[in-house]
Amino acid sequence: MEKIKNFFKSKSYGFYVTVAVVLLTLITSIVYADSYGKNERYMSWAGFAVMLAGIFVAAGLTAFKRCEFAPQGLALANFVARMVYITNFYNYVVVVMVGIDISSFSTQFIACTTLFAILLVASVANIFFKQSKEEK
Repeated sequence: MEKIKNFFKSKSYGFYVTVAVVLLTLITSIVYADSYGKNERYMSWAGFAVMLAGIFVAAGLTAFKRCEFAPQGLALANFVARMVYITNFYNYVVVVMVGIDISSFSTQFIACTTLFAILLVASVANIFFKQSKEEK
């Protein structure tokens, strides 16, 4: 119990933001997989795996007391996942904008796009926060 107290005593506010970004990454990956898991045209399991890998990298770096690098790994993974997401949905956005077959965006698309945008902003902002109190 004393080790746990000492572990959290040395953490700064950035660590807790990292935990929140990890939870948001998990929520985004679940929403993305639930929304498009059965649609091979729009679902990228590679992007999903990159997001989960980012979570494990952040957790591993924190476990090995290298938490100052966790936000960078998480931001990189979330950026790559977002780029894969954009690549998969490019044609869908073009079709909706031109009004060829579909005239409006689906609820799943709006939810996933919003979550990916919030996730990317939070990940990049978290890079600049102190993760532990002994960092300079």
